[in-house]
Amino acid sequence: MRTIIIGAGAAGLAAGIQAARNQSEVIIIEHEKQAGKKILITGNGRCNISNEKMNSSMYYGDSGFIDCVLEKYPVTKIKDFFESIGLYTCSKNGYIYPMSMQAGAVLTILRNAALDLGVKIKTNNDVHNICLDNDRFLVDIGIELECDQLILATGGCSFKKTGSDGSGYKLAEELHHTVVAPSPALTALVCNDNLLKKASGVRIHASVTAKGQRHTGDLQITDYGVSGIPVFNISRLVATGDTIQIDFMPGFSEEQLSNMISNLFMNGKQKSADIVLNGLFPDKIAVLFTTKLKIHNQACHTIDKDKISELAGLIKNYNISVQKRRGFEFAQVTAGGVSTDEINPERMESKKIKNLFFAGEIIDVDGICGGYNLHFAWASGMIAGGNCK
Repeated sequence: MRTIIIGAGAAGLAAGIQAARNQSEVIIIEHEKQAGKKILITGNGRCNISNEKMNSSMYYGDSGFIDCVLEKYPVTKIKDFFESIGLYTCSKNGYIYPMSMQAGAVLTILRNAALDLGVKIKTNNDVHNICLDNDRFLVDIGIELECDQLILATGGCSFKKTGSDGSGYKLAEELHHTVVAPSPALTALVCNDNLLKKASGVRIHASVTAKGQRHTGDLQITDYGVSGIPVFNISRLVATGDTIQIDFMPGFSEEQLSNMISNLFMNGKQKSADIVLNGLFPDKIAVLFTTKLKIHNQACHTIDKDKISELAGLIKNYNISVQKRRGFEFAQVTAGGVSTDEINPERMESKKIKNLFFAGEIIDVDGICGGYNLHFAWASGMIAGGNCK
């Protein structure tokens, strides 16, 4: 039996290894010159393989579908898989990385494991068309290849320079599957707050809230708006005109913060508010708050209790309006994709066409930062490949 996998990314390589272990003849088609280019940039080049806090609440999509995938391949099985091909992992604050802390090592070991099992990886090949002929798939890459089983693992639209161009969605639609409209996820936000932009270059620990979801981590202020993990994690929830709320002191209540500011102002009576606030914040952030409340350069002893309370409230609840999400060229993953209503999560097989499988980012499932998207790619790829013989 022959299996053709379209896409040599994380899901495609995992699927290829599992299918080859099942004695299937495996061919992986990749339109880039190199397999797994996106793997190389994950986790800031360290490849955050998975996360010990794995559960479906870390994802957007059908929770029942996601639960099924995670139950079949929990964190322990992902680690076992990598150990079986010669890669050991380590955990840092729950984030699971390769022991070498190098994404390149992950790609090399995956690729070599596939090749050792006899998997053929055909790079620099575009898929022009797929059709069915008597229960066999005909895949046109300039020449026609036949297979008994087909896995679409083409990825989404994010980081197009790595080869994710959305072409898999077209193939899925041509095979009569529903594609939920793709949009950028885990991306930065462009905002209209010109005062905030003056603090460009600052990185600060903060919480960001949107649509009832709150995420905490390093917030980056840029010349276009805001970035960083907490922003990435809420980005797929927001649209033009929506408001996000930043808490610049997430570890303290508004009352505690008000008392801290009062003490600072009392000790620095003759100094200006922006200078004294450097005891809590980077100077650009201190200037942001004092300018917003029109107390910049004002001596601390002239600022009354009500204004201090207002300042504490601003720090804890800084609202900014979203102009737009940054596009696919900046997004780490794609929201949307092939509808999970049309995929059997037990096998990752199409409910419409026998022996057609889906794996990875092409599916309408996406997770927050922290190894969740790669975990889903490995798990869904291994389920799909494990059902090809």
